Amino acid sequence: MLPSIDEIGRYAVFLDFDGTVVELADHPDAVRVDVATVRLLEALGDRVGRALAVISGRDIDVVDKMLHPLVLPVAGVHGLQRRDAAGRLHRAALDPAELGSIYLLIEEAIGKERGVFIERKVGAVALHYRLRPELERRCRDIVESVIWRRPELQLLQGKMVFEIRLDGADKGDVIEAFLHEPPFAGRTPIFAGDDVTDEAGFAVVNARGGISIKIGANSTLARFRAADVRELHAWLSALAHEPREERVG
Repeated sequence: MLPSIDEIGRYAVFLDFDGTVVELADHPDAVRVDVATVRLLEALGDRVGRALAVISGRDIDVVDKMLHPLVLPVAGVHGLQRRDAAGRLHRAALDPAELGSIYLLIEEAIGKERGVFIERKVGAVALHYRLRPELERRCRDIVESVIWRRPELQLLQGKMVFEIRLDGADKGDVIEAFLHEPPFAGRTPIFAGDDVTDEAGFAVVNARGGISIKIGANSTLARFRAADVRELHAWLSALAHEPREERVG
């Protein structure tokens, strides 16, 4: 159940991308953002004084292309990248050669399997197996062997995906960073997400007395829940288009 909000204008809104802004797809490249969703984000951003950001596992450049022509503050690769409201980029120190070797190791181990997709990101490599769920154990074994005794690497498990990324900020860290900057500072945070990687964000929002929303089932730290993306969008749309209070004087 989603909460009732009297005045959305005093909140800062943070949204995961896949499974929250857009529906999940069998392949990351198959995801499409429709015009109605872009218009919803535009309207919502207007109501919260531009204090609206996307907190995604994708690269910032990919989020920008999918939301074009809308440009929002974005955190990418689960927190390794962040572009603030002023357009400044904040990035963790990355070693492309190290990520290249990780990609090659995974490619050699399972790259020829039909229905498996290995995604190279800025600061991470993701192994998707949504089309082959029976390969979960094999995929897990492969990525765990890659990170064995390598403390500089993190393993994240999402929905039908294992991701190896360089150690750095998580979704909670980047939400906290946004909340110390205009136009987010001084506002109560809302964060909606659908996956395990969003739990760090829920923890930060809960600690600040905000509204944390889990999309879908499974256990979570979130205090509220939406059954699916459609229900979340309907709630956001009602907030974005609610009548503004008339002020006298």
